[in-house]
Amino acid sequence: MQDVNKTKERILSIIKERGPSFPVQIARTINISPLFTSVFLSELYEDSKLKMSNIKIGSSSLYYLTGQEQMLENFIEHLNQREREAFFLIKSSLVLEDEKQTPITRVALRAIKDFASPFKITINNAEKVFWKYYLLSDDDFDRKIRRILDPLAPIEEKPKQEEAKVKEKVAEVKQPEADEKIELEIKEAKVKEGDMSGNLGSIHKAKSTKKTTSQFAEKIKDYLTAKDIEILSSILEKKKEFMAKIRTDTMFGKQEYYLIAKDKKKINETDITLALQKAQSEKMLALILSPGEIDKKAHPHLKEWKNLVKFEKIKL
Repeated sequence: MQDVNKTKERILSIIKERGPSFPVQIARTINISPLFTSVFLSELYEDSKLKMSNIKIGSSSLYYLTGQEQMLENFIEHLNQREREAFFLIKSSLVLEDEKQTPITRVALRAIKDFASPFKITINNAEKVFWKYYLLSDDDFDRKIRRILDPLAPIEEKPKQEEAKVKEKVAEVKQPEADEKIELEIKEAKVKEGDMSGNLGSIHKAKSTKKTTSQFAEKIKDYLTAKDIEILSSILEKKKEFMAKIRTDTMFGKQEYYLIAKDKKKINETDITLALQKAQSEKMLALILSPGEIDKKAHPHLKEWKNLVKFEKIKL
């Protein structure tokens, strides 16, 4: 336990010195396998000693300390073009009114959660959504909102409660999946700007009415059914990925697993690490299903964590 705590302290010290880092970088520095390093990082994150970015480098998030948020701007090249454009727009404007943005920008703003936060403003019983640049203080945000709502009013004057009331920060605005996002952007981009209602609910409605089916997910479900494995809850269904909580009978009773099925030719070290992280966050064992093989470099890690992560090659 003492060695574990020392390792965690060393990780915190490295991030304090270097700024936002991803697991492989830290693993090389402390000379511990990326799999172990990811477990330590996950525990530090759960203990609120580290923060985790929405920006991905490959499939890994960045880990950083409170106060290092601005350093995340060093990694904006990992955003796609639309997201970078949205980042520079919110950075220059500081506050953006959601309904006045183009459909593509509105989708991109929802994706750059590290840099933009949505807030609801109630104006005469009608709600509007505004985006706040992440480094803008709450007081400056309030002043800018008041100026937008009433350009002629003195800055010091507080708006009446019934005219403009800043409500609690909007809960997580779900980002569309990559393939779903493209369809959403194309569909809304065809609508003329003057014809758009600008209602935030229109985006949610467009998403909710679009029913996606994943042939891969359906094949996995059929496979589980044939094996008499119970699906407790479906977590994620993509074109080539399916995640769920499952339960199966063993000689020692029922056992639950965090299932990650991937339609890949090679399951690599990162796939194993992420499976372990997600399963541990739910206090479950991990099960990886794939028609592919385990990458040679990933074999040692799978063997090292064989009691926590299981892999099964399947035929679909």
